[in-house]
Amino acid sequence: MNDQTDLTDLRDLFAGKPYPTADRLAPARAALLAEARTKRRFRLRPAGLRRLAPAAGLVAAMAAGVIVVQTVNSSAPASAAEVLRLAAEAATAAPWPQPRDDQFLHYERVAESHSEKGVRNVVPRHNTGEVWESVDGSRTGLHWHKPAKTVPRGGEYKELLIRCPERGLGRPTYADLREWPVDREQLRRKLAERGNEMVAGQDMATRTWYGVRSVLGSPVPPRQQAAVFEIAATLPGIEMEELKDATGKPGIAVTRVDNLGPGGTVSRESLIFDKTSYVLLGGQDFVPGQGREVWSVTRPQLTDALPAWSKSVKRKDCA
Repeated sequence: MNDQTDLTDLRDLFAGKPYPTADRLAPARAALLAEARTKRRFRLRPAGLRRLAPAAGLVAAMAAGVIVVQTVNSSAPASAAEVLRLAAEAATAAPWPQPRDDQFLHYERVAESHSEKGVRNVVPRHNTGEVWESVDGSRTGLHWHKPAKTVPRGGEYKELLIRCPERGLGRPTYADLREWPVDREQLRRKLAERGNEMVAGQDMATRTWYGVRSVLGSPVPPRQQAAVFEIAATLPGIEMEELKDATGKPGIAVTRVDNLGPGGTVSRESLIFDKTSYVLLGGQDFVPGQGREVWSVTRPQLTDALPAWSKSVKRKDCA
């Protein structure tokens, strides 16, 4: 039996189903453990299917669409590289609608920052924003920065996102990213080029890591996102730790230590993933002794138009 083929079959069979939660998986896991304790052998399904048919409770859970690849091996990841490989699988495990160029990606982004030891150059803030991002950048987008409840400086504002034709918004559009290669070496060069805009002249691994981080702050097409995670898994200097995202949800993080801060300051830059599904939750930038910023981004929904109230938002000049 080819394990990789079997896992792919499972993932394809139940694509389109919601991500599992601990509560939803508990009955299936209990049934599987009970089956194992009786030392009964798994039975193979009829020829051609080549999938395992475990206990009745697990089969019921599979039919409900709550099984993903990660449930086959419940042991914790052994390394940061393994976390990223699981994240690559998760990126394409759930169905993702193919947006039209004239649509918007609607998602929420939460960011929080605070200083350590009274450092003044880190402004404390907490903001929750809703974003309507034009898929191909041809339409005016929208950002609603909601009123902050805990940090006085976090005022509300609504801003139209106008893409400047000559320089864009500093990030490729979703449509641009959809055309990026998924071949590992071609994409590695693309990411390094992107990272070179921020840390020119640094080594290939550092430039690639900055490229990875820069594109993952907003939605990325599934195939390209999976390929980005696979490339990040090969980079030296990554380590695994537990962190919370900007909403306070505990996650498992992949962190890379960098000394490119002001005056050679050491910083820890992280990507944070869900502990069960390995879906990307957000990230963190941490400079020990100075401060940290944590961000989270939700899975986007598609919409054909901006909300009606956006017509009252003052349009800002592109320049």
